Amino acid sequence: MSAFSRELLSFVEISRHNSVRRAAEVLNVAPSALIRQMQMLERAFGAPLMARTPQGSRLTDAGKKLLEQATQWIDAERRLRATIARPGAAGVRLGIMECLLPFVTAHPELRDHKTALRLIVSDTNTLVRQLRAGELDVIIAFNVLDDQDISIQKTRDYDIGLIATPGVLPAGGKVADLLYACADFPLCLPDSSLSLWPRLDGEFTRMRVQPKGLVNTNSVELIRAYIRRGEYMGVLTWLDVVYDVSAGVLCFHALDNLRLRETLCLCTRHGGGVPAQVMAELLQMFEALPQTGQRLNV
Repeated sequence: MSAFSRELLSFVEISRHNSVRRAAEVLNVAPSALIRQMQMLERAFGAPLMARTPQGSRLTDAGKKLLEQATQWIDAERRLRATIARPGAAGVRLGIMECLLPFVTAHPELRDHKTALRLIVSDTNTLVRQLRAGELDVIIAFNVLDDQDISIQKTRDYDIGLIATPGVLPAGGKVADLLYACADFPLCLPDSSLSLWPRLDGEFTRMRVQPKGLVNTNSVELIRAYIRRGEYMGVLTWLDVVYDVSAGVLCFHALDNLRLRETLCLCTRHGGGVPAQVMAELLQMFEALPQTGQRLNV
C-alpha cells in the first residue's frame, strides 16, 4: 500500500497518460470511477486540476503544481521504503497470482536456490501498485501495461473458457452457444478485482446475456472448488484450471474469441536490479508454464 490517497495516485496516472481512458485501462477500473476521484480531489484542493480536450486530459496550472509536488512525494516514499526494507529483507520479492502457486512451488531451481524468494499472492491491480511503489521486485500477472515504471520481460497469451464438470456442456461448442448457456446455469464468477472480469463483462453486455451469477469472489481456488461440486459453471483461464482439466475433474470449453484472452506478463521495475541468476530462473519457470490446451502429467 501507499501512504498517499487513491485519488492522488489516480491523478498521477491520468497525468502520465494524458487520458482518463488509458489510465482506467492501466488501473483496471471504470473511467467513470476515475472521473469521480478527480472531482473529489478538485474539491479537496479547491481548484480545477484537469481540463478535458478532444486530444485527452490537459493539466491546469493548479494541476501542474500538484503533479510536480506529488511526483516528489511519491519518489521520496519509494526511496524511504527502499532504505527501510532492503537492509533486513533477504531475497527477491516476487508477487504472483493465486493460480501460479503450484508452478512456482514445483519449480526446482526456485525451490532450491540459495537466494530466498519472498512470495506475495494478490490480484493484478495490487501487484502492479506494489511493483511501482518498490514493495516488490518482480511480478507475474495478467494484462500489465508497459510504461515508464514497469518493464515487461516476457508475455504469453491464454484463452478464457467456460469451466464445468464433465458432461455439462458439449465440447467444441460455439462461443455464442456457450455464453448463452450462462443465462440458464448458476455461475461462480470472478469479481471485479480479477483482471479477466472487465473483458468477460464486456462480452456479456455485447451479446445481451444476463449471467446467472450466484457467487462472486476474488479467489480462483474458491471458484474451482464450487465448480468441482457440479452445481455451478464458471469462467477462468486455461492456466487457472490446467491441473483439474489434466486430472479429468473439470472441462475447459474455450471461448476462442480474441476479446476473451488474457496476457500473462513477467514484469520488473525499470532499474529494479533483480539478480541475473534469479531472473534467469524466473524466465525459465515462465517458459515452462503450460500453453492453452497443453495438459500436465498428474
